[in-house]
Amino acid sequence: MNLTRLVYYSQRNPSEDLDINSLIETCKRNNPRQNLTGLLHYNGDHFIQVIEGGRVEVSALYHRIARDPRHSNIILLSCTDVRERMFPTWSMALHQGMDSQTRKVFLRYFATDMMNPEAVNVDTLLDVLQDLMMETPTKLTISV
Repeated sequence: MNLTRLVYYSQRNPSEDLDINSLIETCKRNNPRQNLTGLLHYNGDHFIQVIEGGRVEVSALYHRIARDPRHSNIILLSCTDVRERMFPTWSMALHQGMDSQTRKVFLRYFATDMMNPEAVNVDTLLDVLQDLMMETPTKLTISV
């Protein structure tokens, strides 16, 4: 089985209710059965998510997300086979908010703290997400 990493960006649909903790609990319950792992960054306005696992399982999850009315303007940033997982032990970690620490990490890599999903280098974005995990642990909720 090929190991696949998918990265997408979407905006939150403000007309739909969102309980982010319930969403993460659902991931915690469902993802281990599919051997899916990853990280979701949510700043209150947009999502950036990394999903890792088998190609079929990652594709199926992405298609469910793309149909989810809580998302709008979804942009697939990358979908590629990889040699190893970045998040091997997390059914789905959640990084929330855009406080001063998070902003500092974004500004290390981007000209502003607002990432342009149409122009972002995915490798740079993955570096940002890894730095957020290490440098802003109080903003991280880990589901194993």
